[in-house]
Amino acid sequence: MCWPHYLKSRTKPLDAFFADTVALCPELAARLRDAERVSEVDATGNYSYSSSVSSGARYLMLGDAYAFIDPVFSSGVYLAMQSAFAGVEVVEATLDRPAAAPAARRRFDALMKRGPREFSWFIFRVTNPTMREFFMHPGNPFRVKEALVSLLAGDIYGKTPIWPSIFAIKALYYMVSIGNFGRTFRAWQRRRVNIRDVEVPAS
Repeated sequence: MCWPHYLKSRTKPLDAFFADTVALCPELAARLRDAERVSEVDATGNYSYSSSVSSGARYLMLGDAYAFIDPVFSSGVYLAMQSAFAGVEVVEATLDRPAAAPAARRRFDALMKRGPREFSWFIFRVTNPTMREFFMHPGNPFRVKEALVSLLAGDIYGKTPIWPSIFAIKALYYMVSIGNFGRTFRAWQRRRVNIRDVEVPAS
């Protein structure tokens, strides 16, 4: 895993670029000296995505079919299971109570949007200096650390008690970011550079 701008700097075949990348770390190169690749080298960029619709007249989009979040927190299996549980209600309503199907689909759509929305807020900020400080700070105001761990474990459905603490950590994040405006601005600039579009010669 590496910054997008590094991958976009490639000017040679991917296998040679991979070998050069390994060589940048002498310790890793030494450990892999006698290793043998068993497949072709492949690479991909930011592969998070979400669909604009979650269902139709004869289909439901469950799990990764609807949205995939860059697996920083490994939450995809839980989200897929929750979407399957919610999908049962839609299927049951469609087959047995057609008049109730539109409302069931609206509830399903709201649930499908909720997981990616809540997780992505943290994913987009996890490398920000402010968020790193929160993880490393010994304090735990408003029990935000327990709430964050619960959210990352998928505790975002039903009558979970974490939302006041999640709101608190978001408010603290924005306040600290504004208080360290220079650092926040520099982090924003680095992110813009890292996700910029760069023409890379095909090989």
